[in-house]
Amino acid sequence: MFSFDNYLFALLVVLVPVFVYYSYFYKKEYTNENSLLFGILCCISIILSMTYPLELSIGHIYDLRTIPWLLAFLYGGLNMGILATACVFIYRLIIGIDFGLFITLFAYSTSAITVLMYLKKYRNFNLKDKLRTSFILTFINTLLVLAGLSHPYRNLEFINLPMFLTYFIVSHLVTIVIMIFIIETLREAEQSKVKLQQAERIKVIGELAASVAHEVRNPLTVVKGFIHIFKNESNLTTSQISSLELMDSELQRAEKIIHNYLSLAKTNTTDLEKLDVIDLAKNVIGVTESYALLKGVTIINQFQGSYYVTANRSELSQVFLNIIKNGIESIDGKGTLTLSASKTKGYAQIDITDTGKGMSEEEIQRLGTPFYTTKDQGTGLGTMFCYKTIGHLQGEIKVKSKLNEGSTISILLPLCKD
Repeated sequence: MFSFDNYLFALLVVLVPVFVYYSYFYKKEYTNENSLLFGILCCISIILSMTYPLELSIGHIYDLRTIPWLLAFLYGGLNMGILATACVFIYRLIIGIDFGLFITLFAYSTSAITVLMYLKKYRNFNLKDKLRTSFILTFINTLLVLAGLSHPYRNLEFINLPMFLTYFIVSHLVTIVIMIFIIETLREAEQSKVKLQQAERIKVIGELAASVAHEVRNPLTVVKGFIHIFKNESNLTTSQISSLELMDSELQRAEKIIHNYLSLAKTNTTDLEKLDVIDLAKNVIGVTESYALLKGVTIINQFQGSYYVTANRSELSQVFLNIIKNGIESIDGKGTLTLSASKTKGYAQIDITDTGKGMSEEEIQRLGTPFYTTKDQGTGLGTMFCYKTIGHLQGEIKVKSKLNEGSTISILLPLCKD
């Protein structure tokens, strides 16, 4: 009656569709595009679970449909959660209109309200918090189902009620812990793979930069020198002067690109010092204020207190300069750029919020990859330098953005341990 083999089969029914998705279809940069596929696989898992249930006693069965239903919400999003809920209700209706249908409607409708309370926060949780949250949500659902089963008008005669309650609750809780652990492990493996690929690309770019940058700089310096000589000639026409100025500006841009390549080629990890990241960020604000005013952007400084981190001063200044400059350039016309700081679990968090054009989810996922930029005249090397530098400092860059609403770039750096 209470067979471990039966539970393993039920676990396999739930596990296989999710495992297939995260092993073969899940890609970090295309998560939203594949969420429908994940929702469909969860629905398949729900149907299989309800088709091949576990028999606890003669005439009394149950299944693990709660697990894929909950995963559809937590990892597929609200729309996929609604799809999974509809799948549960419709398939249960097909099975038959009886008291079990009303238990399903009651338990999953009520559980859905509870899940919605955690939905937005869940994505930013660490593994421990995700396990705790999913454990609580599953426990609530099982209690609601049991409440329906214990209804006074429900005539159930279980051979061993205590064993049934134990088996019913424990099997759900063990299964959700297993599923969350497997999903997070597979997600982490995919993200590590992406990071490794990016590191390899940056390494290739660095080697290329080291080998050719100086060779390219020499002829550029010669050409730039002759341009300045020609610009001082007195017999030049307006058209010629304009052409020489254009050539000069393009040479400066080429030199800047070469400088960015050299920055990627080598990250200074020897000149690290304890510094106040707030004071450093304020200095960068002072440098960029005139540029912001020229663009019609107002910089709002909300910094308070001091946060000490270990970093290379010049490189961290360049990171702030790049991100602040990108924020200013993302704003068309008048707007604001707001900077604030806070302490988050042993990290100093610097938030840079602009009222610019914003970014799509796909653009956010591609930030920091080689040669990707959202600017017409950009190369993407500056943003890649920021990600690499913060990564070397054991920090993290987080991005929140909505199209036509602006973006928030959060820089997290480990605080010094006094």
